[in-house]
Amino acid sequence: MIPSLILYFQFFTRLSLNVAIDQPLKRMKSGVKYFSLFGALIGIIEAAVFFLARLFFEPVLAFLIVLFFDAVLTGAFHLDALSDMADGLFSSRNKERMLEIMKDSRVGSNGVLSLVFYYLFSLLAFQTITHEMTELKLLLVVICFQMIGKNSITLLFYKMVYAGASPNGLGAAFLDVRTKDILWAQFFTLSLLLISFQWIGVILHLGCNGFTWAYRRLVIKKVAGLNGDTLGAASPLSQVVYLLLLVLIRGFL
Repeated sequence: MIPSLILYFQFFTRLSLNVAIDQPLKRMKSGVKYFSLFGALIGIIEAAVFFLARLFFEPVLAFLIVLFFDAVLTGAFHLDALSDMADGLFSSRNKERMLEIMKDSRVGSNGVLSLVFYYLFSLLAFQTITHEMTELKLLLVVICFQMIGKNSITLLFYKMVYAGASPNGLGAAFLDVRTKDILWAQFFTLSLLLISFQWIGVILHLGCNGFTWAYRRLVIKKVAGLNGDTLGAASPLSQVVYLLLLVLIRGFL
């Protein structure tokens, strides 16, 4: 477990962990069962940032600071994937051209809009639920916010067909992930959601997973598989769905 978590921190964050991990690609795939735990650990770090920010600012501004901190901590890794995915998938081109556009380092109008809407939906949804929640609940929301993102990616690994242009791309490292590893990640996510939100956690889990599966079908229909960008984009998309679901059921929290 520890080597896989260290590897995830080395790859998905800018934290400098000078630890050599043997067979990194193998451990990255076999460690998928800990991917939701990795998301929760990132969430705990960001919940600490939120707690400190709340000493000086209102909840929505504190959450904006968390989003800024997350971009710095992770290098906006999944947000870059979101913008690339949006540029490619909504370009109204053929499959090959869509994949080429995703590889382009330049950001197009669809990519910019996807980032703008991500921040707008996240901030406005969070602002809406602050009136219904205690400070402890808000901390749990922040922790689960990151976990949900990583959880959605594990679901996409199920019987994944790789559509990336390069056979050595990041997405290819997660081909043939064992189903039981995906289930362990899902079990961890559901457990933490139940602890945090009681029975509402089931609704959040099912809702986010349902959206992720619909997203998977859309991507496969467009480009006949998944690549690194379409995998990574699932994280911020599911995070927005998670917050919107909290808005819809906030009266029961």
